[in-house]
Amino acid sequence: VQSSIAFTSIARGNVAAAICAGTYSSLLGMIATPLLATTLLGSAATFAPDRLIAVATQLLLPFLAGHLLRPWIGTFINRQHTALRLVDRGSVLLVVYTAFSQGTAQGVWHQTAPLRLLTLLAVEVVLLALVLTVTGIGATALGFGRADRIAIVFAGSK
Repeated sequence: VQSSIAFTSIARGNVAAAICAGTYSSLLGMIATPLLATTLLGSAATFAPDRLIAVATQLLLPFLAGHLLRPWIGTFINRQHTALRLVDRGSVLLVVYTAFSQGTAQGVWHQTAPLRLLTLLAVEVVLLALVLTVTGIGATALGFGRADRIAIVFAGSK
């Protein structure tokens, strides 16, 4: 979500739309990513609902709590924007680090053949290129203004 917002802001796009679209696509990605990885990696990866629950607990619950508490803490949050930006980015980094650490401790990198991982990477590159192209062309074809097209492309790629 942050990268969608940051890139949209730098490109002078519709930041509010980027927040909404980036949030939605991140939530969708929490479900689609494990399913896609399981499909592409075959028996080397198994879809476990408890893993999805763990990710939702780490990412979705804090997000929902923040939005529910916004009426009471919104003013304070706005005043502490700079400091909280570091905490926000650090928490995302910590979640990613934790996931990779757990995977390494469980020997995930030895369970999956390097060719399979490269195949997954190639599929991801192709999907990203396809999504960037489709969102860019689609936003233009649907008649969105420049600011909205920027938000659509950056948020759509997530």
